[in-house]
Amino acid sequence: MTEQVPSFVLAAGSSASLFLIIVGVVLVVGLVLAFWVGSRRAGRKPKPPQGPQPRSDSWQPPDTPTDPHRRD
Repeated sequence: MTEQVPSFVLAAGSSASLFLIIVGVVLVVGLVLAFWVGSRRAGRKPKPPQGPQPRSDSWQPPDTPTDPHRRD
């Protein structure tokens, strides 16, 4: 009885590898484009105000009894 070793495909065909390369390039270009668009949108946002804001140094919520504007 002779044993035959089955042959395995060790690499994909050239058309499949070309397809995967194209998909990889499109994916990388899409990610770079998304990063570029996102950074441009973030650059257009208004800057936060530089002056002091009301209650910026407060540690109490506005409903506490020490609030001068509260009416009981």
